[in-house]
Amino acid sequence: MTDTQHRQTFVTSADGTKIAVTVTGRGRPLVVSPGALNAAQDWQPLADVLAPHLTTYAVDRRGHGSSGDTPDHSIEREQEDIAAVLDLAGPDAILLGHSYSGLVTLGLALRRLPAAFVLYEPPVPLHGPIGGDAIAPFEEAVAKGDLDRALTLGTRNFLQMPEEAIDEFRRSPVWSWRASMTPTWAREVRAIDAFGDDLDRFTGLTTPTLLVTGELSPPVLLDISRRLDDALPNSRLVQIPGHAHEAYLTAPEALAEEIHAFALKATA
Repeated sequence: MTDTQHRQTFVTSADGTKIAVTVTGRGRPLVVSPGALNAAQDWQPLADVLAPHLTTYAVDRRGHGSSGDTPDHSIEREQEDIAAVLDLAGPDAILLGHSYSGLVTLGLALRRLPAAFVLYEPPVPLHGPIGGDAIAPFEEAVAKGDLDRALTLGTRNFLQMPEEAIDEFRRSPVWSWRASMTPTWAREVRAIDAFGDDLDRFTGLTTPTLLVTGELSPPVLLDISRRLDDALPNSRLVQIPGHAHEAYLTAPEALAEEIHAFALKATA
């Protein structure tokens, strides 16, 4: 396999669910767990940039892409999924969790400490729940098959995006792709709200940690990452200038530079 070629493989989670993984590159393994409205293919630009230095294992989380699913979703099941991918990648794997998956990563680290991990703006609910009464109309739109409306409601109420930003997002080529992944979003929002706001439980995580933020990301996410940096005993906080919550798409070279530098220094 040359640097920019990739292949898909599967692992079996603890409950028997098949989880798809896209493997790219060579070198130390990097397991990528995408956020709520993402799948492995969204991370391919970053994997291609990292390919000469790291082997990226990009996960289709359960209910996304080519992975299976079960009706009894929980964040613990997702942690078991990622644990199965870590078994595939090997003991020196770095685990990257983006957005919602940053919470999956933090929860897993309390049960199974990875060699190192990267957290890209995990939405720990330090400022209160993000779902609440907004979940019901969102789920109604999903049940009716109106995924366009579901994405509009989710971006407005879960992400608190201003209307002009939503309109711009709707005109982008990724809108329909993101809308196709809204059926699992409500359960992930519930998992975020149930995650809790106690950061003291993470003060014993001594594994090397890279906290990534985007300069243009919502202030609430920047605040959460700063407070996590204070709580974690072996962390480093970096910022991608001029970019926001999706630098893996908008600035893969800049994000890859930070991850590669971290991988060279991080040891188990």
